[in-house]
Amino acid sequence: LRITQFDSGMAYRDALGNLSTLVASTQGAVSCDALPVVSADKDQLMRLFQNLIANALTYHRSGSPPVVQIRAERTVSEWIFSVRDQGIGIALENQTRIFDVFQRLHARDEYPGTGMGLAICRKIVERHRGRLWVTSEPGVGSIFYFSLPVATRMLDQSS
Repeated sequence: LRITQFDSGMAYRDALGNLSTLVASTQGAVSCDALPVVSADKDQLMRLFQNLIANALTYHRSGSPPVVQIRAERTVSEWIFSVRDQGIGIALENQTRIFDVFQRLHARDEYPGTGMGLAICRKIVERHRGRLWVTSEPGVGSIFYFSLPVATRMLDQSS
């Protein structure tokens, strides 16, 4: 890990730039509230955003373009980021196994992918001493959450 302090909105914008073709092809709308300054590996945070946003765009309900919303809220000890979609959702019994390597809930001809994306996301978050989880309702959508510790010492030195 190359931990630096930076505006996490930069990683989000880089991820969105990498996904411009997917956003256009799905006619998706991706919005983002102001995001915090964090201590993290910028490239890995960009990849985390990219994987979560790509999933939200890919697993949308047919007939309606995907809508994805990103935000972050601070607790005492961590930032909780959320990536919300209005997609096909995930059944409760699948909400933990989707983070395992090569776990796919749909055939490749239905939705492209390798089954690696969320496993990579989990590894990135764990390497940053955070957590990754999902709440979802089939037919309504999903909210993927990840946490990053608040770097109080570094922030205090800069203020």
